[in-house]
Amino acid sequence: MRPKPLKQPQDHLFKNRLSEELNPAHELIRLGKVIPWDQIQTDIEPLFTEGQSRPPLPVRLVTGLMILQHLYDVSDEEVVKVWVENPYWQAFCGYDFLQWEFPAHPTSLTRWRKRLGPDNLEKLLKVSINVAIKTKTVSPSELEKTIADTTVMPKAIAYPNEAKLLQRIIERIVRAAAQAHINLKRTFIRVSKKTLRNYQRLMHGKKIKQAQKPLNKLRRYLSKILKDLDPHLESCPRELFKEAVVGAKLLTQSKEDKNKIYSCHEPMVACIAKGKAHKPYEFGAKACLIVTEKSGLALSLTTHTGNPYDGHLLAGAVENAENMSGVEIGRILVDLGFRGHGVTEKQVLISRTRGLAPPLKKALKRRQAIEPWIGHMKNDGKLGRCYLKGVLGDQIHGILVAIAHNFRMILRNLRSFCICMISWFMDFCGISGKEEVFAGSIFIAKA
Repeated sequence: MRPKPLKQPQDHLFKNRLSEELNPAHELIRLGKVIPWDQIQTDIEPLFTEGQSRPPLPVRLVTGLMILQHLYDVSDEEVVKVWVENPYWQAFCGYDFLQWEFPAHPTSLTRWRKRLGPDNLEKLLKVSINVAIKTKTVSPSELEKTIADTTVMPKAIAYPNEAKLLQRIIERIVRAAAQAHINLKRTFIRVSKKTLRNYQRLMHGKKIKQAQKPLNKLRRYLSKILKDLDPHLESCPRELFKEAVVGAKLLTQSKEDKNKIYSCHEPMVACIAKGKAHKPYEFGAKACLIVTEKSGLALSLTTHTGNPYDGHLLAGAVENAENMSGVEIGRILVDLGFRGHGVTEKQVLISRTRGLAPPLKKALKRRQAIEPWIGHMKNDGKLGRCYLKGVLGDQIHGILVAIAHNFRMILRNLRSFCICMISWFMDFCGISGKEEVFAGSIFIAKA
């Protein structure tokens, strides 16, 4: 069954419409009017088939919840909770009457993200770019000049420790074997926990040589469990086989290996060093971001497994940005990490390049403007920690971060426009007390 558009034409006897009660100049109300919800509905409808089934949630409700979630940096559980308490959020999602119940179960957002996937979320990114142009947040000519940079999108994992990983994979293998009704000779659950505590106690006291004994015990426990599983691997479930592969990799990997496993539930996580003094190593996925040179509108945010060279990512990121904006990029500002990028069709200016003309040398100073925008994405837009699972979750999370960044810029532009209109109106009418009115406007905007 396909989702139906959200319409509320019939009046309620004991309820007033939100459109009659809320401030029409609020930025969320104005943003909800300029977003082409009908186009989004048309793009997402083919994902569903006709037939008898449980009717899905309205498309505007789900996409609105995803946008609000990344706009205000809240979780799946928190976004549905605040949605009930905030009438402006309800009006943004298309409801014209105050709702008293949760719009959806938090797990519905997880299933919707999987169903949409990166391809359909990129259509929402295109919509955000078009809305930014429509609201005059950016001009179409700004899309031709961009800045590119890479950063790390950390994954929601604990700091990797060999003893912790060994004990954790023992628990996961034993649990998966129990679900598959496979009886092991011994599970080592109790003794592995005791051995891990002993290892941590010795390491805390800087007794590194003595701590090798409990670490070797954990290795022996895991090897015995894997040996018991050998006769069952051909017919075992897929989940148990994946846990056994991770356990075997943990036993054989060494400190000098490149593609090591740093997490049992996220084996694709990579260790990336970006040269930060306060954080030498980060564990997650590498993200390549392209924003406009003047305003910082996000045109593309792609994630990549492993730790690829920055220069090898530029060509694909530029192509993706051009597909999103529909405008051919003419100039790209990059740092020294993109040397050897291989992009010859565009004008790529690399930091510290000598012999440039004065206009290009002045333009290259704008390159570091992308750094605070990345910081805002990490602190305000959920780029600082990805809780979605797997490589697909990294891609979905990165696109949603870019979408929320664009809408955050649009809201800021609409908010400043509203304050300027109030100032002009008060000057025209000769009304005093602008500071109190401005404070009230900002308070309403943040509500």
